[in-house]
Amino acid sequence: MKQRYIKRPIGNDSDVQFLVGKGFQIEYAEMLSARGITEDNYDNFFSDADGFHSPFDIPNMSQAVETISYVMETDGKILIYGDYDADGLTASSILSLFFTDNGIENTVLIPTRDEGYGLHADKVIRAFERYYYDLVITVDCGISNAAEVSKIVDELDAEVIVTDHHELPDMLPDCICLNPKMGYACPFLAGAGVAWKLVEALAGHEAAAKYSALAAIGTIGDIMPMRDENRSIIKLGLANFNHKSLQKLAELSHCKNNLSACDVAMKLVPKINAAGRVGHPEVALEFLLGRDKVDAKICDKLQSLNDERKKMLDDIVAEADGMCDVNVINKERMVFLHSDTWGHGLLGIVASRYKEKYHLPAIVMTLDGDNYVGSARGIDSLDLFDIFSKCAEHLVKFGGHKASVGFSVSKYNLVALRQALSNVLNGLDNSSFEKVFYYDLDICPSTKFTDIMALSQKLEPMLPQDKIVCRVRDVVKTASSFGKDGTHLSFTLSSGLEVKGFFKYGKYAPFIRNGANVDVLFTLETDAYTKNICGILEDITLDNSVNFDEFYRLNLLKNFIPSIVEYTPPKQIAEILKRDCTLAVFDDYDTYLECAERFDFSQYFVDVFFDNSVSSQTVAVSPLNGYNVSKYENIVYFCAEDIFRAMPADTYYVRCDRVNADLYNLQLNRDICLTAFKAVKGKSKFDSVKGVYDKYLVGKISYAQYIVALRVFEQLGFITIADEYTVLFNQTDKRDLTNSSIYNCFCK
Repeated sequence: MKQRYIKRPIGNDSDVQFLVGKGFQIEYAEMLSARGITEDNYDNFFSDADGFHSPFDIPNMSQAVETISYVMETDGKILIYGDYDADGLTASSILSLFFTDNGIENTVLIPTRDEGYGLHADKVIRAFERYYYDLVITVDCGISNAAEVSKIVDELDAEVIVTDHHELPDMLPDCICLNPKMGYACPFLAGAGVAWKLVEALAGHEAAAKYSALAAIGTIGDIMPMRDENRSIIKLGLANFNHKSLQKLAELSHCKNNLSACDVAMKLVPKINAAGRVGHPEVALEFLLGRDKVDAKICDKLQSLNDERKKMLDDIVAEADGMCDVNVINKERMVFLHSDTWGHGLLGIVASRYKEKYHLPAIVMTLDGDNYVGSARGIDSLDLFDIFSKCAEHLVKFGGHKASVGFSVSKYNLVALRQALSNVLNGLDNSSFEKVFYYDLDICPSTKFTDIMALSQKLEPMLPQDKIVCRVRDVVKTASSFGKDGTHLSFTLSSGLEVKGFFKYGKYAPFIRNGANVDVLFTLETDAYTKNICGILEDITLDNSVNFDEFYRLNLLKNFIPSIVEYTPPKQIAEILKRDCTLAVFDDYDTYLECAERFDFSQYFVDVFFDNSVSSQTVAVSPLNGYNVSKYENIVYFCAEDIFRAMPADTYYVRCDRVNADLYNLQLNRDICLTAFKAVKGKSKFDSVKGVYDKYLVGKISYAQYIVALRVFEQLGFITIADEYTVLFNQTDKRDLTNSSIYNCFCK
């Protein structure tokens, strides 16, 4: 059986021993080594040692400093051209505040989302019509805009310096370019980090520290790797959080006094980004330039724009959901969505949401003139920038990173781009699309959660996705759903640890509340109310449990159809099971175990009830209604004789012994059906279908008998179950129960 959870591989043994020598227990030393902490970079994580590189190690920095210094010495004027996200806005603010502090006249030019990402020469030319500038400096953009830079230089006779951090294109702009990917010890600086290094080169480290809070915001906002110089920038920025407007926004956002990187990522960055996303980046720019004076109205405006962003996002997602065809998505190996009306600023968030939902690259676009502008988000195992590079002939322009790409495409090339992207994705190995969860620590009875919390504190700054992930296999004592529509889950393990899962885990509560074996990944945090350490669920897998037998039975009874099928010979089944995109379905776990002795399932993920696997080969044990079978090309159903789950038309059937005989044994007769019918007939509008059983039938008939009796009534046309609370009684002629094939199947 393929593993869903994989422990991060340990690094060099010498580094582990070094960490043990530093006082870490062996399991923590191995964990830190697996996270890439070595003897060489230890100080960058655990000491206040200076982890900064010389800014002049960035190629072309000396020429950039020489050019800018000349403009400053001659009282020249500088145009700063930025971007509309948190990284671009903070990068722009760093340079603007630095030049203003040094008496240099400057203007910041930020495109709107409607204008699109990147350097727009026409926008710069229009700015020059109002005012002449001696120098144009781009931040967080420009490296992919060689033609735009050339146009600015030719038409305005202006000098341009590009500062950027995105992937390098085949042709660089013909100007001074600062990009850490051109050869720098820390190639994953954010755009704000590059701008900050430029200030450091111009004025020295001590002077640059004054702007480090903005550099930290940009680095966190662009989700840059929390390694090397990025850690040093964030540490310095949080320690020098002297920006009055940011301090006020942190207060309004209920951040802790000791601001953390997670606070910035989850509470501040979304509000800064919101302004650009809904078309008002100048509001965020004004806010960020307000370093020395708090403008409460600007802070309130940012919060209001964030609320507006949430509402707009909900509207787009509601529309986009209706466009999603699971069969097409699985065939193309991507989510490809476009509209003529969606706001530019929300495309990236929408793409991220669908990437998470389907674990496939997501491309989301909106019409802009004769072009569609779009944002794409990729899964961890794929290089999205490389994939788009292979389709460049169909694009007007594109740029970005391994995980994120911004682009535009002619509306006449939309179909060609879609086909090209799908061709590239379908040419990749299936393993590239399998989702694996990596974790840090196995929890055992001797583990002290207080030690893990203390270690987490030492590892700060950390982004939310960098938290220590723990794994435990344990038994659930109690479980319940909570929140609106029961979307959240809370359960307590036998160890006493309470674990909470948000937004999609409430559906697990009925299956585990009476005790279940679970395999869970979680992070730790201190509950704001109880002050106890609790787990925050990252993922959950259900292991087979004796308590699941009744669920196996009910799932079969709710979905079975009396049928006659043609069985496929075992030898042929063995060959089918070797194919990619194959789903093997079992009614219960015992049958799976018995068949695993005859067939090879070593490369299969195993799902119990829920559709959690993203493997190309999956075993589904007692899949619930709604389990997505459409993403598989081959479906094999291992079933007992006479009772069959409803399956797609092209399913292969394998005849199995009734390993768990109780699963199929159900005594049904006329009296049992009559008892069930009377109870349903007497339900009030407030009783759910399940509530009728709990209220009237417990101890009289089994819940399984009740469910099958309802199916008999539906088959005979006596009732229609519209939803869980609504049962409609139909006017129909009297019919004998034996007219129901379902009744005949169980009345023996």
